[in-house]
Amino acid sequence: MRRSPLGFTLIEMLVVLVLLTLAAALAVPALRAVRPARPALTSLIPASRDAAARRGETIYLRIAESGEWRMEGAASSQAGAIASGRVDPFPGLPLTLIVSPLGSCAFDLRSGQAARAIPLDPLTCKIDLR
Repeated sequence: MRRSPLGFTLIEMLVVLVLLTLAAALAVPALRAVRPARPALTSLIPASRDAAARRGETIYLRIAESGEWRMEGAASSQAGAIASGRVDPFPGLPLTLIVSPLGSCAFDLRSGQAARAIPLDPLTCKIDLR
């Protein structure tokens, strides 16, 4: 009488591994929360700086308390927004950032809370989040 070997064959293990991989590939996307990508302030500032340099005019980046933002040109303010969108609200809102075509930036006078909450280097327009 021949006794069957204990354990699994390599083929059986590979089939199970392939099935588990397929199940995981189908399940993982359903488990992840899908949110539309929103630009952060750290990506809006360089975009505003680029727009100011390209257009050769001062750019105003206005962010409301709700997180709605608008990028407007000083010379063409009647033309409407250059760009707009939404960011996740954060401390220091609302704010207006004035970006020079030379690359420097500063908060306007009404953005005192933002100036205290957001450490901004006015020459490089970089946020120092240490």
